[in-house]
Amino acid sequence: MAEARFLGWQKTPISQATFGGTTRGGRRNAKFSLKHSTGTVNEVESKYYILDASEAPVGRVATIAATILMGKHRTTFTPGSGSGDSVIIINASKTFFTSDKADKKVYYNHSMYMGGLKMKTAKQVLSETPEDVLWMAVQGMLPKNKLSRYQLAHLKIYKGSEHPHSAQKPIVISATKEPLKRLGV
Repeated sequence: MAEARFLGWQKTPISQATFGGTTRGGRRNAKFSLKHSTGTVNEVESKYYILDASEAPVGRVATIAATILMGKHRTTFTPGSGSGDSVIIINASKTFFTSDKADKKVYYNHSMYMGGLKMKTAKQVLSETPEDVLWMAVQGMLPKNKLSRYQLAHLKIYKGSEHPHSAQKPIVISATKEPLKRLGV
């Protein structure tokens, strides 16, 4: 056993080995798992959904994807839990904006150096990296916390119609025929 020593803020000396162990306030278990109303994430069956980005504008595809990622389509939805499903967005290269948003919407990026501001219109970004446009749209619709980063890990975006997730037996959702009502939302 490690030698007992006294720290100024303690009433009694404790051994060094107890720090981070099972002492009061220490970590009892280094394993972290999200929990929600029906159990832990490992116990809940998650599904994969496919959205075709060529069917609807960027905003509509992003709202459907964000709703499924958050788990709002489930009857057991709990806001602070990772109870959502995975979303696969295909045909990102065929995505579009309505009216003249492609020319008016501007994406900003700064290098944190003087004069390092770079601006690109949505039309330029769509031609270079259409996945980034969809990613940023979905990210903006999720809550701003650690849970959203967990949920974004379940979002997969592909330029073409091919994807490597056929083993997960994804469910195809049409973005034009009220997809969330069919899921129960």
